[in-house]
Amino acid sequence: MKKRNAFTLAEVLITLGIIGVVAALTLPAIVQKNYEKETVARVKKAYPIQFYSRHT
Repeated sequence: MKKRNAFTLAEVLITLGIIGVVAALTLPAIVQKNYEKETVARVKKAYPIQFYSRHT
């Protein structure tokens, strides 16, 4: 009988579970950073409009 070089179902499921846990822990931080960058960009875009409308 030949021995097969393959992963067992248990090994694949454990690996996918670990990847899922890591993704669940990191995604909220990535989404928060993106939201903060988006807010800063909007404020920077809106600030010159307010500044020039008051000083002209």
